[in-house]
Amino acid sequence: MTGRIKVARVLSFLCLTLFAGVGTAFAKPLKVYILAGQSNMQGSAHQSTFAAIGDDPATAPLLKVILDERGNPVVSTNAWVACHTNRGGSGITLMGKVKVGYGFDENRIGPEFGFGIYLDQALEEPVLIIKTAWGGKSLAVDFRPPGAGPYRPSERETKNGNLPKKEEVGHYYREMIQFVKETLKDSGSIKKVVPGYQEETGYELAGFVWFQGWNDMCNRHHIEQYTDNMIHFITDVRKEFKSPQLPFIVGILGVYGPDPDRRKFDKGLPVTDFRKAQFAAVKNYDDRVAPEFRGKVIAVDSGPFYDLPLSDIYWKRRMTGEWKRRVKDGRMTTGDYREECENFGFGDGELTADEDRMWKRCASNAEYHYLGSGKTFVRFGKALAESMLELEKK
Repeated sequence: MTGRIKVARVLSFLCLTLFAGVGTAFAKPLKVYILAGQSNMQGSAHQSTFAAIGDDPATAPLLKVILDERGNPVVSTNAWVACHTNRGGSGITLMGKVKVGYGFDENRIGPEFGFGIYLDQALEEPVLIIKTAWGGKSLAVDFRPPGAGPYRPSERETKNGNLPKKEEVGHYYREMIQFVKETLKDSGSIKKVVPGYQEETGYELAGFVWFQGWNDMCNRHHIEQYTDNMIHFITDVRKEFKSPQLPFIVGILGVYGPDPDRRKFDKGLPVTDFRKAQFAAVKNYDDRVAPEFRGKVIAVDSGPFYDLPLSDIYWKRRMTGEWKRRVKDGRMTTGDYREECENFGFGDGELTADEDRMWKRCASNAEYHYLGSGKTFVRFGKALAESMLELEKK
């Protein structure tokens, strides 16, 4: 009998503790953040690259934040995700606590992981991240906001007849808005994602993060209109959610680092011009919109988090691999191969032991996906969260 009483008391204590924790967690409104964009918002970083974060003394402390005592990626305590994206060519909706698995597949992350884990630690309030991201989408066409008006094709597009269908223009903008509204429709829809949500406490739409750009960067016509389109996008999103002062972050494309013109490889892409168009949208926003929409729009550059040494290895592998194929099928001589390797400083064309080790530990995707580097995605996600919290204070 005594044993039963002790067990009952322990269970009673655990229940009280559990409910006390839930009550504390939802003593304040649920903070809702919207994350949207294309493939780099989806996220390519495989969890197998997390361990490499510890190789750099400057980033090693992050491992204590993103890994548990057993070395496994953490699951958030008080932050949740509702994610609408594509996998295998089909639409998919994912819901649950912030963890690995909201990226390209169940083993990958996007910026939401570092963003959510950091906010979970920094805030007393519970957090809901609503993420919509689809690869290969432009702001000029796919995410085109209503305020930008109909798509205006270039002379070349008109001449070639390569025009987007009317229903394609703005399709993903509308889908993004619809998913956010459906998620926040009522208490029941929110509880599907956040089981402990309390209607009487409510929620607060706390911020928006946009991270996109590759498809517009690859099209000069799109670059020319990007600044205007981004200004319309921010204004229209704020109107849609009746939140004219909604904190808004534009994540700046940083695939080639903060100074793309100094890169040794793939210099033909107009990355610098596109980055200027993105920064200009943030700089000019307040001058172009009505007074009620001014303020609380900032840029956060992903360039400083791009792993340039890892990129050099990527290009060495890619370029020497192509040259080897040419030698094999007779399109290139071995002498030409050695000369090209010498011109680019590739040695004999084979990865050194250190390069091979770094590639295998740090990379899990291609250059335009930030090499699938966990070190990049975790740090950038954390930077977005830190910037968002500072922006909310203004």
